[in-house]
Amino acid sequence: MREKHKILIVDDEAPFRSALRRLLGKTNIILEADTGAAGLALAESEDPDLVLLDIGLPDGSGLDLLPRFKEMLPSPTVVMITAYDRVKDVVMAIKNGAFDYLVKPVDLDEFELTIQNAIEHAGLKNEVTRLRQEVQRLHGVDLLIGKDHIFLEAQVLAIKSAQSRDAGVLIQGESGAGKELFARLIHTRSPRAPYPFVALNCAAFSTEIIESELFGYERGAFTGAKTEGKEGLLQVADGGTLFLDEIVDLHPEIQAKLLRVMEEKEFFAVGGTRQKKVDIRIVSACNQDLWHVAEQGGFRKDLYFRLATIKINLPPLRERRDDILLLARIFMEEFNDKYGKKFRGFNPKAEQLLMNHSWPGNIRELRNTIERVILLENDDMIAGRHLLFLEPDRIEKSALQSEKFSVVLPDGGVGLEEIEKEVILQAFEKCGSNKSKTARFLKLPRHILLYRLKKYGIEV
Repeated sequence: MREKHKILIVDDEAPFRSALRRLLGKTNIILEADTGAAGLALAESEDPDLVLLDIGLPDGSGLDLLPRFKEMLPSPTVVMITAYDRVKDVVMAIKNGAFDYLVKPVDLDEFELTIQNAIEHAGLKNEVTRLRQEVQRLHGVDLLIGKDHIFLEAQVLAIKSAQSRDAGVLIQGESGAGKELFARLIHTRSPRAPYPFVALNCAAFSTEIIESELFGYERGAFTGAKTEGKEGLLQVADGGTLFLDEIVDLHPEIQAKLLRVMEEKEFFAVGGTRQKKVDIRIVSACNQDLWHVAEQGGFRKDLYFRLATIKINLPPLRERRDDILLLARIFMEEFNDKYGKKFRGFNPKAEQLLMNHSWPGNIRELRNTIERVILLENDDMIAGRHLLFLEPDRIEKSALQSEKFSVVLPDGGVGLEEIEKEVILQAFEKCGSNKSKTARFLKLPRHILLYRLKKYGIEV
């Protein structure tokens, strides 16, 4: 049995509220208010999932109340209701965060579809909030979002490993899977949290630079060295955590020196003769199986055992299919705020492309993809055509045009009415059988669209 949603109806017309209560009350919890003030008070005390908000209220405009509903935590999904199909009000409502709108008298088919979509949207928001709260409650972190059981088990292991001050933790996973986020999670939950977290990518520099960056160097240690010498990252991280990403690329000579640091808590700077003490924890990461590399002679086994007292394997995004759309919507909200956009979701083709993509760059690639779309586009929905760049080698020319209307004209000719019927039919299907959205899509007055739907027998 599915969970009931709380729906708050804010409207001063008692018969209208009563009609909505009959339609929605069997499967939802219905709250009612006849003024804006009463609606705000109910929303603050009851935390509704969905608010049906009339624009014309006796104590003010619903447009003025909309931002106050959206400021609530958690904020409800809001559908505006107006007695007049006034484009200015609708545009203002959508810009201020309304999910959709309905026009009185309400068309039953349109009403059911709009409410269904709004409840799904509210359910998604609740799921995101619940996951964040659950992760925060269990693990004390709200950076890592996902419901995949392997991913959640990795978080639990990371939190448990954080209880130690010194145990080496090796995080393995593909590029972009979130290895540094897990390293930061371990640091922030460990006794070393008040001290520095320092990260170094071992694949980004030459052996000589890595050595001087890690251990520092004394004055005149090599040509070009600063006259005063330089403090290494080991000293910078003293007391805290040193994160070594792509540790598999560390030169064998530096591996030996790092082993001494882990065993003896001491090292020599480049060109130095004075032993230096350091108290750090090393968390490392690798984009391949480091033990397999060690068995092949490409990495010191004794260092591996020091680094991998605890080993955490992160699943790639392609193995976390249930998390793809969840993460995409979180990134959509993030970049809506960043760029002042009003995207409200993904159409079915966009969802299909997101779900079918292999995501070789994992979460980082997904985040960059959503940022690109929101930065460059100005629609209210992320559509399939916005994401075709994800599969450039697998999309044929016909697929590239799949979201553009086209008519193949028969050799024997065709009547204009048949073409018009086909256009309306495709638009109606594209808009999910929502009459108002279809009218907006075709740039037709709603009453004209209704007439033509009946004329061609399209209306269902």
